[in-house]
Amino acid sequence: MIRLAVIIAHQFLPRMQAVQQSLQERCELTILTYSQLSDTCEHYNRHYAHVDGIIITELGYLYLEERFQGSFAVPTYIYRISEEDFYKCLFQLSVERKDIDFSRVCIDFIMSHNDYMGLKPILDPDHFPQTFPYTVITDQIYQELSDYHIGLWKDNKIDFSITRVGNIVPKLEQHGVPHIYLVPSHKSIVQQFEHIITEIEMIKLADNQIAIGCLSIHKLNELPSATNDLELKTMLLHKSLLEFTMVEKIPLIIQKTNVSFEMISSAKDLKVITDSYTRCKLTAFLSQHVPFEVNLGWGTGDTMYKARMNAQLANQQSASSPVRGTFVIQMNGQVIGPLGEETNLTYLNEVSPQIQRLSEMLDISTLQIQKIMGVITKTESNELTSEEIAYHLGITIRSANRILNQLEEKGIAHIAYKKQEKLRGRPKKIYKISFPAG
Repeated sequence: MIRLAVIIAHQFLPRMQAVQQSLQERCELTILTYSQLSDTCEHYNRHYAHVDGIIITELGYLYLEERFQGSFAVPTYIYRISEEDFYKCLFQLSVERKDIDFSRVCIDFIMSHNDYMGLKPILDPDHFPQTFPYTVITDQIYQELSDYHIGLWKDNKIDFSITRVGNIVPKLEQHGVPHIYLVPSHKSIVQQFEHIITEIEMIKLADNQIAIGCLSIHKLNELPSATNDLELKTMLLHKSLLEFTMVEKIPLIIQKTNVSFEMISSAKDLKVITDSYTRCKLTAFLSQHVPFEVNLGWGTGDTMYKARMNAQLANQQSASSPVRGTFVIQMNGQVIGPLGEETNLTYLNEVSPQIQRLSEMLDISTLQIQKIMGVITKTESNELTSEEIAYHLGITIRSANRILNQLEEKGIAHIAYKKQEKLRGRPKKIYKISFPAG
């Protein structure tokens, strides 16, 4: 059974004990409480060797991240307020206080780290809540937070406070600051913990060889914003993913995240899905079962975090690629895609100093330079036409000609010869491309 430790403020203990009961068949959960953030460090160091993962509040995570310099001894997760819980709270507040001005509300847990809980696009700056200016999280953070809330209240700059920090609630009550101590709902916490348990199970089963797929609807932001239509599409996509796992007999842990899907698997099964990184069976299956295009990126890594980051980057490449297809970013940064017997290229996701210098000298993007190098490696020839460059890079022939002209001007390419393929028309120019070594 998976063993987890959760580090929480003492005020949250009764709620976490209820969660412990709900999860007793899936994990062994140890609850550790703290009154000062310095306690979290002591709890972590004392217990990490005895558990498979540790879960902590967002504030506690940021505090430990600075002290451990971003390197945690075991998989470490944040349990958060879900957007559903957050917006439910705001709605209830709006109902109870119909004349509320959110610029006179202090919310101490929205920050750049959590994308301000999605509020930035909704409220203009004049109506945006007061937020705490987080910089470095120190042992004095509780004093700083309570002083901030109380100071705004005494200066008549706020009418209400919403806090996630249970340890400052007594001071807010003492000074008469109207407030809500917002905590995640039981349902939300259980869902988050189950997600974490699933991740840790996969890490253990895959022996740190993890593959994650990130699947989304192509050009979703450009489609008409019909909620029902989007729900139908995501339902159909989910149904098709489940069918794929049954047809191909490949185990995938499928999880919906907003308007996309995450698929957790092993690197071994990813090789099967992609036919050793040459073509994607899942993309082919979906093209026959859903009436819309999708973006699919796979990432591998020795941790769930690295695999997920690579999958998201690969999904972005799939979304922006002129040639439709699946992309894979390997643990070593190698990019493969778009998968297909002819269009498939391999190059490194990381930009070397040499590539960076070439990009600046040639005024060509690092990605295009890497792809041209990938074409040369794949074709085993540095003699290419503009048509071949256009085909492999997924660009127009005109754009390919512009790139070749730039390479020629800088002495990287020259016309090796011309080839007449038809009785009429201009002969094709064959360029010899020689990138400098090292």
